[in-house]
Amino acid sequence: MAKENMIQFCTIDADGIVTDTRRIKQADLLACHYFIIDSSHYREDGSCKCDDAAERARMIREWGYKKRHFRNIPLRGEVI
Repeated sequence: MAKENMIQFCTIDADGIVTDTRRIKQADLLACHYFIIDSSHYREDGSCKCDDAAERARMIREWGYKKRHFRNIPLRGEVI
């Protein structure tokens, strides 16, 4: 995949040293129900974690989402 189709996340320390580099496809970010710009919100396969119970709890706790925001998003592996 061309670099221009990826978004790169990393940590830069006070000395300018770059660590924890991760690239995620733009298409994967756009496929997220809420277009979350946090690399930890995406699995290694690029899928977002909006369908993960623990991630939902974090989104509610840390980012102000409400349970109602997930009404139409089944949990992973849940049969509708």
